[in-house]
Amino acid sequence: MKNNRSIKRRGFTLVELLIVIVVIGVLSAMMMLSSTEAVSSARASNIVSNLRNLKTAATAMYVDNQDGANALPTDETKYTGTQNNSMDKVVKYMNNGGSSAGTVDATMTNYGVVNTDGSWFVFIDGITDSNVQKKLAGRAKSVGLLKNAKSQDIYVEGTSKVYMFVLKP
Repeated sequence: MKNNRSIKRRGFTLVELLIVIVVIGVLSAMMMLSSTEAVSSARASNIVSNLRNLKTAATAMYVDNQDGANALPTDETKYTGTQNNSMDKVVKYMNNGGSSAGTVDATMTNYGVVNTDGSWFVFIDGITDSNVQKKLAGRAKSVGLLKNAKSQDIYVEGTSKVYMFVLKP
C-alpha cells in the first residue's frame, strides 16, 4: 500500500494559482498608476517646452523685425496652420528662422499669442486632463506659468488655459 506522502505532486493547486493571479493583478495595477503619472508628467513637460519655444521665437521675431512690419498680434491669435495670421508667422519663424518653408507639429493648434496692455504672452488652451493641470500647477512658479495675462497670477490647477510672459516692448 502506498503512503500519501510518497506520491509526487504534479502541477499547482488551485489556491496557489489564484494567489499568483492576484499578485500579478496587484503588481500590474501599481504599474498602471505609475505609468499614468509618467504620461501626465511628460505631457506637462511638452507643454512647457512648446511655450518656451514659442516665447523664444516670438522674441527673436520681434528683435529681427523691430520696424513693426511683422509685429506680434494686437489681439488673441491661435495657430491655424495656414500661415495667414500673426501666430502662424511666429510658429513658422520658430521652425526655420522665418523662411517660407517648414512644417509644424499638428498639436500646436491649441497654442497662441496674445497682446495684453502692451505685453505679449504665449498661451495654450484646452488642457482638460486634471493630472496634467496638477503637474503644470506644481511647476508654475519655477517656469513662469500664468493663469491670466491681465493680472499675471501664477497658474493654478483647474484652469484649462496657461500663459507665459514673452516681452513688454
